[in-house]
Amino acid sequence: MALDAIRIDDDDFCFDTLALIERSFAVTLPKDLRHIATAGDLFDEVTRLRPPTGTGERCDSAMVFYLLRRIFATVRPGERIAPDARLADISELPPKGLRSFLAAQTGLAMPGIRLGMTALAALLLTPVVVVLAAWWIDAFTAVAFAIAGVLLFLSDRGAFSGPWESLRSLSLAIAQENVAALAEIGARDRPEDWWRRFACILADAAEPVGEEIRPLTARRIARHTRIELV
Repeated sequence: MALDAIRIDDDDFCFDTLALIERSFAVTLPKDLRHIATAGDLFDEVTRLRPPTGTGERCDSAMVFYLLRRIFATVRPGERIAPDARLADISELPPKGLRSFLAAQTGLAMPGIRLGMTALAALLLTPVVVVLAAWWIDAFTAVAFAIAGVLLFLSDRGAFSGPWESLRSLSLAIAQENVAALAEIGARDRPEDWWRRFACILADAAEPVGEEIRPLTARRIARHTRIELV
């Protein structure tokens, strides 16, 4: 059953969700979106700026999967790489390095990398250590610990989680980030295809209003679903 409304954090919507929609569909949305009330309103704005042509015959995520599989086959010759293959098992590069490598090889936008344990440890421990050093030792030592924490955070190589867990999850995430680009090279380019990816973007950023069901699936977002910013 479709939801009457979804709730999205105002900052996340303005700086992340809309930015992803613009990047994926290769459009520049107007700054004033006060006329947008529902998911259908926003989708109409996107397709007004870049209408789907109704051409293309190939599944976008399948296109991405076969492209990625060919790339991995060059570094793992003779190995059968299935959709459920874990990237941690088939990649010789750390997550951040793999992201840069695949972006260069495919020319496609890549999903973000989640923080690894190194970055999380730096975020959690550095403020505590800096405060203790300033209190018990001196300001110079506190600054040194702060710099060390920043360097530790920057050295983080990311985590093979979320979109980067498996070849399947990565293929779906890349397809979601590159709707217009994939349409130009043969992906199905019909309004319903674009709506499916558009609804996935909203679902990833939103939570249902009046329900506790998580995760929110794109199928529960309809044209009439209101977008409530909080």
